[in-house]
This record gives sequence, C-alpha cells and structure tokens, in this order.
Amino acid sequence: MGIRDSWDAPKCPLKEAINALSGIIGTPVETIVDWGMLWSVMSPQFPDPSTFIPSIEEATRVWAECLQERLESEELEEWTDEFVDKVKQGSGIRLEIGITENGVGRPENVFDQSTGQLKILFPKGASEKVYRNTLQAGFAGDLEHLFNKKSAITTASTKTLPIGARPPVEEGWSVIPPPSSAAAPSSAARGVMPQAEPAPERFPTLSMLARPEVLFETETPYLIYVRKFGNKELHIEGSHHASLTLLCDYFQKWVRKDRNYNGNVLDIEKQNSLFGLNTGFDYVKITCNRWELLNPTPFLAFIEIVLKYKLIEASSGVTWFYRRDTKFI
Repeated sequence: MGIRDSWDAPKCPLKEAINALSGIIGTPVETIVDWGMLWSVMSPQFPDPSTFIPSIEEATRVWAECLQERLESEELEEWTDEFVDKVKQGSGIRLEIGITENGVGRPENVFDQSTGQLKILFPKGASEKVYRNTLQAGFAGDLEHLFNKKSAITTASTKTLPIGARPPVEEGWSVIPPPSSAAAPSSAARGVMPQAEPAPERFPTLSMLARPEVLFETETPYLIYVRKFGNKELHIEGSHHASLTLLCDYFQKWVRKDRNYNGNVLDIEKQNSLFGLNTGFDYVKITCNRWELLNPTPFLAFIEIVLKYKLIEASSGVTWFYRRDTKFI
C-alpha cells in the first residue's frame, strides 16, 4: 500500500517532482528500486513499518527538488550541460535506490562513472531520523561535487581570523582604532564570544511520524509525571511504555504478601493508552488497601536510580516531573 500510494500513484508528490524534473531535462527519469532488498537490510531501522516507504519517498523527492533548483539556475549552465551529457542514456535517465555502509548517516547521491547511472544510497544501520533540512544540505553538496572528488579546504588556500581580530598590518601602514574602542571594548576583547543562533529545523510531515507506541519508544525525551492523591493513592504517567512496564513489574515482584488480609495489599492498575494500535499503557494507578500510608519515595527513587530520569520539577511533595534525554537500547 505504501508503494502504491506514495511511490507509484500518478498524482503523488514524488511523481509530480520526478515529472517536473523530466520536463526540465527533456527526457524521462526512471527510478529503479529493489524493495525486497531494501526492506531486508533496513527493516531494523524502522520499528514502525508504515514509515519505511515515506522515508524513502521523502528523500527521493527532496533530491529531485534540489536537482531541479540546480538545473534551473542560469549561473550553472555549464554544470547542467555536463550533467545531461554524462547522465543521459539512450531514452532517458536512470536513478537507482540502494544501500551504503560508508557511515555518512544520511542518504547520499553519487554518480557511477562505469555505468553512467545516478544513485541515491541510504545508510545501513542508521539510528537517527534524517530531517528535511539535512537532506537538502546533503544533496546540495553531493550535486555540487557529483562528477569530481570533494577537495578538502587547506589552510594554504584559505585563511580565517578569529572573531574580533584584525587583519595583519602591511609594512609602512598603521591601524588607527575607532574613538569608541577604548571606552567600550568589544565582546571579543572582553573574552565573550557571540552565540550563534540555532539552525532552523523543518516541520515534520505526518507520514514520517510513527505510531505513538513506536514514536515515544524510539524518540527522546522520555517523560514521567508522578502525582500523589492523599495518603493511599499514587498516579504515575509516562510517555515511555517500557519504563512504566519495568517499574510495575519490579514492585509487583517485591510487594509484601499478607496472608491474614483478605485481598491485595497493593493494587497496581495499568491504564491502556488512548492512542496507537498496540495494547501499551501510559498510566499506572497504585493504591494501598491496608492501614499503612503509601510511601511514594521507593517509586521516585526507582525512576531516578534505575531508570536514570532527571527530576525537573517538584511541588510540595505532591507532584514530581522527570525527564530523560538519552535513549535506551
């Protein structure tokens, strides 16, 4: 269904991007994909299979858009002519989708000189999601150096100066500082480096997001919220199902048994999540049925010591909010 709807459908975004590219080049662009091979190699990277085809589709579509933008540039006519001469074969251009183990961490566009064929190679074993802005920047660099090896910038050909520093003074000349420099030293002179603004990120697309039970298991941060109700009841809510499961299993294993008490000393009720398809839960209700007070401290200690969540906020011994930014393996 993913191939039918996202890859082969005549009016899907990928087909529109490929058709637009074909119109500019003046020749058909054929995509060659061995889906069985791709899935057999890349399936461990996609706990939610429904995101596999959209990930391949988005990367290919971004590549087509980057190439189209480059071919439409009047300043790159020579590159365009070279591209058409080297890539066009017979009745059209062939684009193969494959796998690479070069460790780049993102899909890469290469040109096979022996076959005259374009390839988009997806990294094997990549654990991080590649976002659109990374795809765009990567493909732009790949296309720039598609027909030659990337040359490293050497210090002999390029020189840089620290922020706030002045260029070397030539012999016979002197540099007169501005009048205000003595009274108001720059931030660089004070040893304070200006902070760069964070790079903007593309908004995620709906088709690229996994089901809730998969998304919250594989993406950080993990969140846990603990609330105390009176002296007998404790609620633990979390986004990471495995964390809640381990916490429940541990305390169910070690809760004390009372043969003289008719019923369970401690009830642990798991509330199924309202989202997703699996039978995961995101809410736990713990109730003490005897005369003792329910002490929340062991649960809080388990969250911090065993699960290694960090306490972000606490309120009057009634609520606790935890967060973990490192993925579990």
